[in-house]
Amino acid sequence: MPSPSPLAPLRPATTLDEVVADIDAVIDWSIEAPSRLGYFAALYKRITVAVKTAVSDGVFEDGPRLARLDVAFANRYFDALNGYFHPDGYAKPTRSWRLTFDAAARPEPIMLQHMLAGVNAHIGLDLGIVAQAVDTATRDMKTDFDRINAVLASQVSGVIADIDELSPALADIYAVLMKNEIFLIDQSVTAFRDDAWRFATVLALEPGFLRPVTIRVRDVTVAGQGALVYDPPDVVGLIQTAIDAIAARESRDVVRNIRVLDEIAANPAPMPAAL
Repeated sequence: MPSPSPLAPLRPATTLDEVVADIDAVIDWSIEAPSRLGYFAALYKRITVAVKTAVSDGVFEDGPRLARLDVAFANRYFDALNGYFHPDGYAKPTRSWRLTFDAAARPEPIMLQHMLAGVNAHIGLDLGIVAQAVDTATRDMKTDFDRINAVLASQVSGVIADIDELSPALADIYAVLMKNEIFLIDQSVTAFRDDAWRFATVLALEPGFLRPVTIRVRDVTVAGQGALVYDPPDVVGLIQTAIDAIAARESRDVVRNIRVLDEIAANPAPMPAAL
């Protein structure tokens, strides 16, 4: 069977609508390939649609600034994909993204692991870099910074909650851990968010010539966290036992899974009341 064609190069986005269009291109390719890269892409589409809605609804103190941040943020993901699939024409992806993209070929991780590894790379490394680069790593940005990541957290947990409702074929995927898993996801995303803010603050305060070194060190750390997402430490076997239990009830039809997740992406979860 011939190998699938690589993902076509993605153009840099300049608006949130263009971000969604690029993500759709990743999803379409993932279905054709097929590739588990579509799991994070579908989650990311849902997040972007939710952010667009939040900007339109006036959720943020400075909606246009948040839109600029989100576009720049997404472009780091697209740049990483371009570098991974077209290394001769684009800069190679960071360690964090390369580990995540390589793991898409592994059949044993569950969908949640692929999603969280993408969240780890994107928030853990990219978000702080973008926040500092677009001159938003300042105290007056902190409220909106927390809000955009609260939107992200609501969509990650919302995907898990909605799978049961929208896909009978996947109805029992996450029944094993139920609300405990949602709590775990929320706590993980909160930790990613808070750490990204600290990283952005470090980059903003240190001399520019030190930033490349700081970013490289950070990339190594985030890549290590990503490796733990796929191969968690054995705490009396509990984590792997839970993953195995979920895997036993999870659909392994990659194409169908991506299609269901993409359908869910069109209907973001409600915004958290705290926003």
